[in-house]
Formats: sequence, C-alpha cells, structure tokens
Amino acid sequence: MDFLITLHGHNRWLMLSFALLAIVSIIINMKDTGEYKKFTKLSGSLYAYALAIQFLIGLILFFPKGNALDWDMSALRIQLEHATTMILAIAIAHSPAAWKKLENSKRLRNTLIAYVVSMFLIFLGVIRIGGISLWIGS
Repeated sequence: MDFLITLHGHNRWLMLSFALLAIVSIIINMKDTGEYKKFTKLSGSLYAYALAIQFLIGLILFFPKGNALDWDMSALRIQLEHATTMILAIAIAHSPAAWKKLENSKRLRNTLIAYVVSMFLIFLGVIRIGGISLWIGS
C-alpha cells in the first residue's frame, strides 16, 4: 500500500507536465492557425488519461483508508474533500470531449479554460490533503 501512496503522490508531477503540455499546445494552436491539431488532441488525451489513472489509484487508496479512520471525522472530512475536489477536476478535464462539434476557435478556448480550471482544482485538492509543502517541497 505504501507503494501506491508514493505513486499517487509522485504522479501529480506527471499530470502537471501533461497539463502544461496540453495548455501550451492549445495556446500555440490559437495563435498560429486556430486549428485543433493532432498534437493538441494527443496532449489533451495524455492529460485526461493520466487523471483517470490517478483517480483509480486514489480510489484504491481511499476505501481501506476510509475504513481505517474509525470515524475520525476530521480526517474523514479531509479525505472526502480531497476526493470531491479531484472528481470535479477530472470531470472538467474530460469535458472537452463534448465540444467536438464546435468550431475550432471556440473548442480551443473552452478546452483551455477547462484545463486551467481542472489544474486549479487539482492544486487546491493537493493543498487540502497535505498542505502547500507538497507543491513547493519545503
């Protein structure tokens, strides 16, 4: 179980890398041609898949931990807040799949907003579970 906790903790850096790659790709597409290029789609898919894997690892970790908390409400509340925030972030990050029929400029704009909002929620969720030191390393 310790391996999964470590993997779940370190995987956030991979997600951050994929998110930044997707955001930069979208910004470049918006400035260059306004087209939704294959690389933008690929980078967004990598971000969405990394989030899905992170969710599955978190789900595996949540249930045994939730049972072991023995109704310690403050710890359980923090776990539930973290899980809820992350589920919202995942849902928002996957929302660009619904915009395939929009014109490219609107699709790129909406996708950019979705990725930025999902990254903000992930940032908040990680801070909630372990404090700002998990991001800045102090």
